[in-house]
Amino acid sequence: MANPATNVPDTKADTRGAPTLEPTALDAYYGPIEELGLAQYVNRLDNFGYTVVPPEVVAPPEFLERITNAVLRVATERTGVEHRLGANGDPGKYTNTIFGDSKANAQYLLFYLLFEDEVFEEWFENPVFAAIMDYIMCGAGRFSNIDSFVKWKTQDVGDTLSLGLHTDGPASPEGVLPFSHDMVCNAALCLTDYTKADGCIAMVPGSHRLGRNPGPGEGVDKAVPVEAPRGSLIVWHGNTWHGAYPKLTDGLRLNVTTLHCNYALKTQHKYGRDVIPDAMLARRSKRFRRMMGVDDPMGWTTNGPDPALWPTRHKRTHETN
Repeated sequence: MANPATNVPDTKADTRGAPTLEPTALDAYYGPIEELGLAQYVNRLDNFGYTVVPPEVVAPPEFLERITNAVLRVATERTGVEHRLGANGDPGKYTNTIFGDSKANAQYLLFYLLFEDEVFEEWFENPVFAAIMDYIMCGAGRFSNIDSFVKWKTQDVGDTLSLGLHTDGPASPEGVLPFSHDMVCNAALCLTDYTKADGCIAMVPGSHRLGRNPGPGEGVDKAVPVEAPRGSLIVWHGNTWHGAYPKLTDGLRLNVTTLHCNYALKTQHKYGRDVIPDAMLARRSKRFRRMMGVDDPMGWTTNGPDPALWPTRHKRTHETN
């Protein structure tokens, strides 16, 4: 029966008279958050645009040692210079121009880490990490990249950011970002302590609600350092304005960053059914297969999409095996 004042069908009402909605499949993405005790962290994520999950919640110390050692090994192999946490870095023979002159700017990026060590596959399967990513992306996410920022001591430039404020999401030509959902989200597993002096990430709290990119110099005065001990997981919405402070101390600032994107977007790294080895898929979960785009139904020809691959709405909830 419709309400004569609004001509809208009646809905269930709670004791206060406010209309309520029937539970939907999307509610399932909050279930693992509650089960793992992560509600306080995702609430902060949604309120401020970023959150910090402490080491004891994220992963055991043994895993942290393994993934740290793997990143240091890859850094040494690609640069030809031994990398240790207590020593400053050196790009050596590694050509990486994303930061311009890597040696002068005291940082570079290690790209495409997935195939370097099995520990990176395991990180994608971490239950805490997976639950938060599925919550943000509403189960419609894919792995876009897994990289490591290698950063060391540079000159003191005060509060000037060594990495300027930006968002990670794809914007319109006018710089407008989507409000209703996340097209991307990002996370950094801290392999060293994050402090302002150690060159930690900077965030502008609440900026994810603006739905646009920052203008030149905008928001720097509102940026705050996100300080966290080694082993913490920092997660932020794709719309959140963020950058990083210069590192003023000796030794490396090291992380593993993992961008996720909506399955409608092209991933930064080359994944998919033609790239992921069968042996890797055999030891990983169904969720990993889906997140790597192995079962992506797009790219059909005259016969159209394969019905076996075409997802129904919310079909991907609670994949484990």
